[in-house]
Amino acid sequence: MAIPEFVLRKLVVQGSLKKKGSGFSFILNNTFAPATIQRIELFVGDSKIPPQSIVFSTSDMPTRTADEIVPENPIFTPVGLEILISVSDHPLNGFVTVKATTKEVGEIVFSISDSKTRKRIKKIKPYWLTRFSKPINAQIEIDLTKQNGSISPFLLGQFVEHLERCVYDGIWTSDGSQLRLDTLDLIQQLNPPIIRYPGGNFASGYHWEDGIGPKDKRPCRHDAAWQAEESNLVGTDEFLAFCETIGAEPFLVVNDGSGTPEEAAHWVAYCNQPETTDQGKRRTANGHAEPYCVKYWGIGNEVWGAWQIGTTNAEEYSRRLLRFIKAMKTADSSIKIIAVGSHPLTDDANDPALLWNKEVLSKAGDQIDYLSWHVYQPEKDGWNEHAEPHQLFQSICAAPLDLDTYIKRVATHISQFSPNKHVLQALDEWNVWLPPLEGETSMHHVTYSMRDALYVASALAVFYRNNQTLGMANLAQLVNVLPLIQTNPDSAIATSIFYPFILFNQMESILVPSLCSVSDFNSKPMGENISAHENVPFLDHLVTISEDQTRITMIFINRHAEKRMKVSFLMEGTPSNAMEISANHPLASNSFKHPNKVKIIYAVKPKLENGFWQVVLKPASITFLEYKRK
Repeated sequence: MAIPEFVLRKLVVQGSLKKKGSGFSFILNNTFAPATIQRIELFVGDSKIPPQSIVFSTSDMPTRTADEIVPENPIFTPVGLEILISVSDHPLNGFVTVKATTKEVGEIVFSISDSKTRKRIKKIKPYWLTRFSKPINAQIEIDLTKQNGSISPFLLGQFVEHLERCVYDGIWTSDGSQLRLDTLDLIQQLNPPIIRYPGGNFASGYHWEDGIGPKDKRPCRHDAAWQAEESNLVGTDEFLAFCETIGAEPFLVVNDGSGTPEEAAHWVAYCNQPETTDQGKRRTANGHAEPYCVKYWGIGNEVWGAWQIGTTNAEEYSRRLLRFIKAMKTADSSIKIIAVGSHPLTDDANDPALLWNKEVLSKAGDQIDYLSWHVYQPEKDGWNEHAEPHQLFQSICAAPLDLDTYIKRVATHISQFSPNKHVLQALDEWNVWLPPLEGETSMHHVTYSMRDALYVASALAVFYRNNQTLGMANLAQLVNVLPLIQTNPDSAIATSIFYPFILFNQMESILVPSLCSVSDFNSKPMGENISAHENVPFLDHLVTISEDQTRITMIFINRHAEKRMKVSFLMEGTPSNAMEISANHPLASNSFKHPNKVKIIYAVKPKLENGFWQVVLKPASITFLEYKRK
């Protein structure tokens, strides 16, 4: 089974690659979690470096060569340990690829290059050099007489985990005493319909009773998932009060890794039972007499993963799942259950994810409401921070096509294996995840550009088009971790991937079929979960209509980095609003110094020419249009 990308990114090299005599050196810095390296190989281009020419040295262990690192004699790397890797008698004349095998997660692959190699790469032109280019022509056919069902608002869901500064110094102040008003303002603009909490990996070791009651009585616990100390100053009541403040539905994930069915049932009772019950009295004593009525409950997180507390096989998870469901529904029979699934990378009958889903669905499909799965793109060896920019741009823009494939595969699993054919999918962790910039201290500190906003917009369009089977999607994560929102001690800013959610919030609830005629591109693969694609249209688009048929909304996504696009279409009604997400460069990103490089602005409304509505899109932009009709 493919390991999710966030687990594989154990080793981070940050700008340390340098020529050294007849070879070169760099620093391997573990910034995530303890890892046991059992084997390591280096390549320059396609040339493998002899292991005896690779020397490892640290401040607290003897010098070793790569051929001395074997499963019986591994290197243990605690968090923060820097390892100097020196290579002799091999010139640095291309990209360096590192392949390491770890006891914890198997193979890790990533690439690095020196600054001279990077300078040879052709750069993408800024908008001011391309704004007068001849536009690409595109035609959209929209059939308002055919409508493809309602769209779940939960497709715009979010995810909050106790990880780094997502909770403390992110949504809440560092002491958990109150919500940060600057962050809260942005979240209220985002208007998330549902938020998953408290994890993630964190959930598999979390005991909810640690996070209720007087704050000075709450225990500080070691979080084994993320190797951090958890103060528990933010817990159930604080999170649910936050959801009430912003109008979001809470989605809680219970601990099936180190927890019990009884513990989970007590959590359901605490949240949902009347104040006259034992748990209701506890909740009332903690300041909330009325039940919270939490409807959505996940049981476990990535239980199939070796890194997960309580990891197990599909057979045991299915038995465990049924025990948890029985106990939790005794506390409240109305709750909705989200079970752990996985997404297959292939159509092979022996694909590990298919076999996992088959077991869970066949044994518990009549007891669950959603089957969850996670995806971060790119994954594994696709995490190459020095890919050619044009190639990377196109691969990222085409990557949502793979999401569409995964959704359809999992839908087939539900149809084939579940006694309840109405089980929906919950893609309750997803995002684009490329390397952080040099100097960042965590792999979660990703800087998102306009390119990544295009990815998110196209991903959301894929979700909407799969509205019959995908019932929920939760982007990971809301603040400071692969973030929509970033904070520092003084302010909070929206990243580029924040803005597609704002535009999609303006879309209507009924999908309208549409076809596009436009030029296309071919993209290259990136690792295991971004395929090579041919004939990818430069224009992605989505059309929705209101239930009363009077409001029509459209999203146009120009996936060309350097060319404008002239879009023509027939439409009843009158254009009433036009907005766009754009920047002065396809790779522009927001920062605390320049928080508005990527932003939403009002756009020019379409004009009627020769019976067709026409609108011109900027390169690498996302445009929202609204039409009104009687």
